[in-house]
Amino acid sequence: MTEIVNRNIAPKINQISKLINLSPEKFVLSNGVPVYSFNNPNQELLKIELVFNAGSSVSDKPLVASAVNNMLVEVTKNYSAKKLAESIDFYGAYFETSASRDSASVVLYSLNKFIDSTIPLLAEVVENASFSEKEFEHYKVRKKQEFDVNNEKVSFIARQRFTALLFGENHPYGKYAKVEDYDSLTREDLIQFHKENYLDGGFKVFVAGSFGEKEFELLDSFIGKLPNSSNNNNTSINWTVSPAKELKHVIKKDKAVQNAIRMGFVGVHRGHEDYFGLKILSTILGGYFGSRLMTNIREDKGYTYGIGSAYSSMSRESLFFISTELNSDVVDLAIKEIFNEIDKLKTELIDEEELFIVKNYMQGSIQRSFDGSFALLDRYKEIELNTLDEEYYHQYVEKIKYIEAKELKSLAQKYFNNDRIYILSVGN
Repeated sequence: MTEIVNRNIAPKINQISKLINLSPEKFVLSNGVPVYSFNNPNQELLKIELVFNAGSSVSDKPLVASAVNNMLVEVTKNYSAKKLAESIDFYGAYFETSASRDSASVVLYSLNKFIDSTIPLLAEVVENASFSEKEFEHYKVRKKQEFDVNNEKVSFIARQRFTALLFGENHPYGKYAKVEDYDSLTREDLIQFHKENYLDGGFKVFVAGSFGEKEFELLDSFIGKLPNSSNNNNTSINWTVSPAKELKHVIKKDKAVQNAIRMGFVGVHRGHEDYFGLKILSTILGGYFGSRLMTNIREDKGYTYGIGSAYSSMSRESLFFISTELNSDVVDLAIKEIFNEIDKLKTELIDEEELFIVKNYMQGSIQRSFDGSFALLDRYKEIELNTLDEEYYHQYVEKIKYIEAKELKSLAQKYFNNDRIYILSVGN
């Protein structure tokens, strides 16, 4: 007999007992490139991601890394833009590209039954990207127009300039593009960067979906033939952090409807013993809809529609930041309230109910991020590219489960000092 569920009683909330192990199958292609695979025989859709050490941090000129990454899948030496688009569309497959400060990737999504035709196209765009003069000029015009539109948005300016304040304008994480950079960008810049960082820079392959012997052989036949010299060590990059001397900065933007606010500081790296605790502290302050900043600044004061905080990590550095947009007449009031909430974290213990809610929220978020082979691949990729321990997420969950209010208060006192928090306001 089927048991009738009483919908008036909330289900019991359980903590994570154990996460799925992030242990991919590991292979090596004929060219020495490592392959990490999460095989799911029941999923006839394959994701193949090639990750290169080709992020913006390895380029002396702004825009080059992103331009190369974007244009890889537009035109090659053997395929016109029209022919390449039609070829990949014919098989219901598609490419996805992305470039961060630390790395760049090219992703192929394809049904398994068509990979004998789509994997060669993946190899083609990586090895034979041509950056034709015609397509390059179209790209520059399009991207410059996008930049002009974005540069009228206070949130865009704040996002660009804030990292420059924290790390310095010459730091790889602090550099930002200016409109004149589009005029100085040349096709030769792209060709040289592609050669140094895609053909001579080495890469790794991450695969999720149905990946067996046939799929590996096809991958090896094409991706295993790509260059993999790993000659580019980028030893000349200057990683010295040179933050701005003044803590408070204002960028005027006439006729702006709202002001964008960014506040924060350079934090500790993923491997630091305080890292997980600071992630939890950031969530309490502004990392979910019921956070303290949302409750105070939005719900109580009505200063903004949304406000949040996050602890963001790159390969070499991390930063804590708070961001919001609001009317210019309440900027000072909002900043005062933000500092009030920070002070409470330093002077008052978080009550058990709030901590219980945050712990369950964070555990639920982690569980969702482990749902399916594609998600598992993304989690493992983060571990592999940042040389983290394979127990990283297990350690993170254990910290969430057992951290106490006293430790969080101590972390707030240690790191959330007002004399190290930078403030940037962009607007009227």
